[in-house]
Amino acid sequence: MNITAFFIGLASMFFAIFAITILWWKKQRSRFQMVLGSIMAVWCLWCLKDLIITFPGMYSAKILNWIMIIDGWSALTYMVLVCEVVTPGWVSWRRMGMVILPFAAFTVTYGLWPTDYVIYAYAAFLWCFAWAVVIVGYIKMKRHLTYIHNEYSNIDKIDVSWLRPVFLFCIIGQLLWLAISLMASPWADSVYYCIAIFLWLMVLYYSWNFQPIVVKPEPAPLQRQFSPIAEGELERIVEEQQLYLNKNLMLQDLAQALNTNRTYISSYLSQQRQQTFYDYINQLRIERVSIPLMKEHPEYKLDYVASESGFASLSTFRRAFIKLTGQTPGQKRDFTNN
Repeated sequence: MNITAFFIGLASMFFAIFAITILWWKKQRSRFQMVLGSIMAVWCLWCLKDLIITFPGMYSAKILNWIMIIDGWSALTYMVLVCEVVTPGWVSWRRMGMVILPFAAFTVTYGLWPTDYVIYAYAAFLWCFAWAVVIVGYIKMKRHLTYIHNEYSNIDKIDVSWLRPVFLFCIIGQLLWLAISLMASPWADSVYYCIAIFLWLMVLYYSWNFQPIVVKPEPAPLQRQFSPIAEGELERIVEEQQLYLNKNLMLQDLAQALNTNRTYISSYLSQQRQQTFYDYINQLRIERVSIPLMKEHPEYKLDYVASESGFASLSTFRRAFIKLTGQTPGQKRDFTNN
């Protein structure tokens, strides 16, 4: 029990530090960071309440059942996090009120009828709720990824693919939590606090500089009519103006250069070139600048090559290079100059 108390204190301190850092010490905070900081604060309180089980005589079935009922509400934090990542702005007080209703109903029901049947029904509900968050969140994540790959050439701070390991870890954590909740074991409790710290540390690592974007639909055409893209016109404009050197080039910028709209360009790239805007621009950056630069100047550092090629970061440059050539930039440079 002393070990469990230690891990409860460790988890509480972990969440408290990040809640204070985000909500008070961070000078500029986005809506997403405010939500993330609030989640850290909520988890800090959830962990602190578990200290009650470390007092003599308090590790009882009745207390543990109530802790399970209260802990089940933490599933809402996962839902809020996923929603703020893939559909920023979706979470509102009205929507949260609707989602909270079944949790409140189970809490009141157990207060009036404290039986194991309610606990088992609650566990089943939480399992279904967690899977719903994972499945719906994964589908929305895939759609969001498609959108940003079709609209942006620099996705360093808006990439949501980091949710994949988070989803996997959430499933593992949910299974572990349900097992621990249904079988009283201080050792298992300690393991769960370690898992929770690791999960949220992973979320914090990936999302610290994350900037959610709202999907913007193609505006309805006004009086001005746009024409489809002529064969080779897009390639000619991009090559002549070297638009790929713009680190923050967007599909909208390309549409303005071609005097057309985003839909035509996106359709052209997917149908004629079988590429997204993101892959197309990165291919040009690598083929037109990166490879020739590494060949002519092998002494240049890779971060300089990446910057000169139009990439916003070295990590994005490496990923795009490997995807296009099957080699790392360093391997390609060594092979070319030997």
